[in-house]
Amino acid sequence: MGGLLELVRLRRTFGSLTALDDLSFTVPAGHVVGFLGPNGAGKTTTMRAIFGLTDLDSGTVRWNGGPVGQEERRRFGYMPEERGLYPAMRVAEQIAYFGRLGWPCS
Repeated sequence: MGGLLELVRLRRTFGSLTALDDLSFTVPAGHVVGFLGPNGAGKTTTMRAIFGLTDLDSGTVRWNGGPVGQEERRRFGYMPEERGLYPAMRVAEQIAYFGRLGWPCS
């Protein structure tokens, strides 16, 4: 699956907190990207935007120049630092969250 992932001027706020502020980068085919940064830097929010799990205030996520759809997202890989459950999230919310991620993938 070759292609180009583009994040263009992503902005996401949660009340007075700005999680993403004009974030842009590209990932060419065949490249692996890792996010490093302190808690609250926007790493998880960025991944949620790529996978369509959070709404953006502005900006675009593109795959090969077009919008990212469910079919494309099913082929993306994501390995979070924490591979377990989220202690602050209710069980039903976790099930729904993992379901939206397509986890487990067959």
